[in-house]
Amino acid sequence: MSFDLWLWLLVLVSALLLVTIELTEDYLEQGWPRIRRPADGWASSDSVHLLWTAVGMLVFPGIVLLLMNLAVIVWRELGMTLVLLLGSILLAFGWAAYLLLISQIGGVDQYLESIGITLPLAIVAVLIVGDLLLLVSLISVLPDVSLRGIVP
Repeated sequence: MSFDLWLWLLVLVSALLLVTIELTEDYLEQGWPRIRRPADGWASSDSVHLLWTAVGMLVFPGIVLLLMNLAVIVWRELGMTLVLLLGSILLAFGWAAYLLLISQIGGVDQYLESIGITLPLAIVAVLIVGDLLLLVSLISVLPDVSLRGIVP
């Protein structure tokens, strides 16, 4: 891909990060307890809330890792690796689910909260793998900086 496309992708992900931060802030400022009891009754609302919080805590580092990967690719004029592509796809899946929860459009947030602990657990697993892949990708594209090259 060309330099301009990578740069625009970097700008787009940065803008989406700002939107996600604003939506998260609006979501968290609502009155508590916001989470309703799950429909099946066996999972407590506290555990569901904790798992959705874990999803949020994994989405934001993944976004930062994606931004760092894109910045290094733009800086060093590299191409996309398959590890970066897979990590980005997994992050996008978790990010989309998190945005559906915090955007509160059409009652989707109430449905996601009423499902129970299965969906947030699956998204946490996907985000852990995606974040690790993005970290591996970042380590592989960073320039090799050794102490011997710096010291005369």
